[in-house]
Amino acid sequence: MDSKLSSFRKRVYELFPASSSGQQPASDTLNLGSSGPIGGYSAIADNAIQLSLASLKEGSALAGKIPYIAPIAGLLLQALTIRDEVKQYKGECEDVIQKLIRVAGLVINVGQSCQTHNLNEGDLPAGLRAILKSLQSELDGIKHVLEECSKVRGVRSLLLRKDLLGKIKKYDARLANALEVFQAELLLDIRFTQIADRRDGPRAIPTEITMWAFSIRVYPVNVNVFLMLPRSVVQPAIAPPLPQIFFGRDTELAHIIHIIFTKIASRPARIAILGPGGYGKTTLANAVLGHDRIQEHFRDARYFISCESASSSDALLIQLAKTLGLVMGSPDTLWPQVQATLNSKETILCFDNFESPWDQSDETKRSVEVLLSRITALRRVTVLLTMRGAERPGQTEWTRPFLEPLGTIDLNAAKEIWIRISGHYDSFSEQLIVAVDCVPLAVDLLAHLSQVTPPMLLWEEWNSRRTKLIKKGEMNRLSNMEYSIQISLDSHRMVANPLAKGLLGILSTLPDGLHIKQLNKFKGILTDMDMMSCLQALQQCSLINLIGDRYQPHPIIRQFCNNRGFTSSTHKTALEEFYISLASLDVERAAPEAYAEMVLEANNTKAMLSGLLKSNSGNQSRLINAIISFTEFCMNIGDFSSTLLDHTVQLPLENSDDATHLIKCLRVWGRLCYSADDMETAKKKFLEAERQCLSSPVDVGDLHGYILTDLGLVYLSQFLLNEAETTYKKALEIFQANQNISGQGSVHYGLGKIYLLLGKLIDAEASYQKALGFHINAGDIIGQGNDHQGLGDTYLRMDKLAEAEVSYKKALEFQKMANHIMNQGNAHRGLGHIYRRLNKLDEADISYHKALELDMASNNLFNLGIVHQGLGETYLLMNKLNGAEASFQKSLEVKKAANDVLGQGIAMNGLGRVYMERSQLEEAKSMFEEALKLHKQIKATTYEQDDQLCLDDVLDQMRSALK
Repeated sequence: MDSKLSSFRKRVYELFPASSSGQQPASDTLNLGSSGPIGGYSAIADNAIQLSLASLKEGSALAGKIPYIAPIAGLLLQALTIRDEVKQYKGECEDVIQKLIRVAGLVINVGQSCQTHNLNEGDLPAGLRAILKSLQSELDGIKHVLEECSKVRGVRSLLLRKDLLGKIKKYDARLANALEVFQAELLLDIRFTQIADRRDGPRAIPTEITMWAFSIRVYPVNVNVFLMLPRSVVQPAIAPPLPQIFFGRDTELAHIIHIIFTKIASRPARIAILGPGGYGKTTLANAVLGHDRIQEHFRDARYFISCESASSSDALLIQLAKTLGLVMGSPDTLWPQVQATLNSKETILCFDNFESPWDQSDETKRSVEVLLSRITALRRVTVLLTMRGAERPGQTEWTRPFLEPLGTIDLNAAKEIWIRISGHYDSFSEQLIVAVDCVPLAVDLLAHLSQVTPPMLLWEEWNSRRTKLIKKGEMNRLSNMEYSIQISLDSHRMVANPLAKGLLGILSTLPDGLHIKQLNKFKGILTDMDMMSCLQALQQCSLINLIGDRYQPHPIIRQFCNNRGFTSSTHKTALEEFYISLASLDVERAAPEAYAEMVLEANNTKAMLSGLLKSNSGNQSRLINAIISFTEFCMNIGDFSSTLLDHTVQLPLENSDDATHLIKCLRVWGRLCYSADDMETAKKKFLEAERQCLSSPVDVGDLHGYILTDLGLVYLSQFLLNEAETTYKKALEIFQANQNISGQGSVHYGLGKIYLLLGKLIDAEASYQKALGFHINAGDIIGQGNDHQGLGDTYLRMDKLAEAEVSYKKALEFQKMANHIMNQGNAHRGLGHIYRRLNKLDEADISYHKALELDMASNNLFNLGIVHQGLGETYLLMNKLNGAEASFQKSLEVKKAANDVLGQGIAMNGLGRVYMERSQLEEAKSMFEEALKLHKQIKATTYEQDDQLCLDDVLDQMRSALK
């Protein structure tokens, strides 16, 4: 083997002769003239290179001995062939193509030498073998990029320009680095026996000298090598300056400094700063290196190693050696120097953008981890690294407690950054900061833009361009937010799992992301996707987080991904079908599991329905019915947004079905406003729906009746009892004509409420019982629950407390069956009233608090006021006057917000009684007078009488006090 290797090295020396004057290659070598089709190379040389590569590709004898030479030659040949087809980005690709030709020349030299001297893989230097293997994956990536560039045309080229140019730049940097390492391995591992002296001709050099510093200019087939004196030293790199604008990372900085100095005597720290791109990892690392304690302890042994262009362990080692100021050489000879230097004194190393060498093929990743573990095993070296993602490299024991991956900074810190850069700050500045979720890089770039463009105009631009706006340069991770995000999307882990990008697109369309309970459901929807594998890849690359129980993209990633076509049409169709089916479920009849799923997916369902409305595609009739059903569900969980309905009613009316849909939308809109205690708007929607019924070209029948019963409830809430009774009677005529049993039950329920308000308790009981009979026959679950609730209220007024308790418990049972949160709160409220009247004050307190919890969940302001009133009455009986006063005040606030005049008067009456107990007679008198005034205003006779009795009582006490 020694003779073979000696011959190989001799051949390499012959191909790379030294020159005293930098003259052109000898005449017997290929002439690579100064002009030609690509980068100055002649067509003759170009053809010669391609012929040589073709020969190596087809060399069967060589393939058996050095298996990766032929594939590399094949990839080079394909890449150089594709280059002639590149039209749109020819200029941008030229640097890459020139480097490809240089690599081709080196590969040809190695391959031909191996053939000539009959070398096997084991005969090659270890470093050279590693470089050839890593070169294969780089060339494969370059070939694909050139193929993409050759295929794009017209408008598509504009859409893909940024993505393709970013890839070209990335591979250009990687190829330059690979070329440098390739050359170092090829030249400096040779034991030179002779070199040409620049002045005196050849002179003998001891054979034991294994490494020389070098400077080379590479040509494809022949190389001029200028050997310099041994042991030339490169100046060590200077640590970056302390960041002048540094806000929002004080906690992380303090954590890192504490870890470094806590165990520095026994075990130097190994700390990984993780997180998404643009979150300030490098800035934090520089703040660590520039910290006073770090400077004092490590002095000039603070090194910042940029790993951005390194794509292998050898390249990383060379970059480290350069930073330390060491003599260049092959990786095998460099490590002892690096080790000796790092062992000589206490040192802190910061490897920045460590994902570049680490996030590669498994073999490359392992070799990088091995190198890192050798460094972190040194007892005098503190290691800090920054890398995109949420996963720390293996084979190193990282110091605990781990530094959590960086999140966004808080609003105050973002504001400080903006002011320091821009010099001014206004409401539009804050809107921009909030819109980008306080991501440090985005805030920085927008603040720079605001120096020349007013934030108001930037805000307008943001609303149309989104993340495209956030840049102050083109292809640089620190000056272009989209380019920074694209780096993560182009990472090896994402490329290795192409469906992960599709899942990211899906998650970006879902505002609540993916709940872990829904994983199995989504596996059934996205059948061709390995969900766990995709989620892991996205988490590893810090493109999504598990927030609580939901997988969610970072907000700025979501902005970037939307409308980029990451989601396939197949997946999109499957998701739309799932969410329309979910929205269409009848909330009253949904099984508990289905209802729980509806709650989990509420915001996602709304977003999907909204998107379908805007797209104006698919089955519009089915979509509208789904929106109506979904709105009923939203009312139940306290979501009273009318955005979906607002868009739905604007759809053009093309046929009679559309007219019916409009009426249904207006009705559910009115019900939504009623649930939100917006009675005036509810009345307008119901009246408009009734007008549409009367002018409809088709008979809407029962729908008209239900609109009237809903309108009756509005009149009841406004104490317009005559109008309510008239409306219910009109509805009853419609339902009787159509033999609608459930509708007739709803009318009798409404009449029962009228009689209850009028104090006609016998009539109220009869109406509720009649309503219950109709609803039982119709199988109307919610109707039965409402009827039992009405009976409970009636029995409570009759002082039939046992019957009232039974009715409220039955009401609760039916409302649970119907998944009706708001009405469950009503039932618990009624039980609270019962227990208070029975002087079971602890049970009353529990029931009222259950009602509060449900009313808050359903955003039921009306009931909240009543429950606070009940708690006030309970605390008054318990002589907890402060608690009673607080509850009555809360009730008053809620009733004012709901414009509930009756409830306001009742709350004021309660406050008056608290003040009477405290002997605050003037305050009590004022409250009773206000309550009486309000109740007279709405002619609430029963409550007027109570107010007057209380007022008379306080006046008697005031007169007694004067005697």
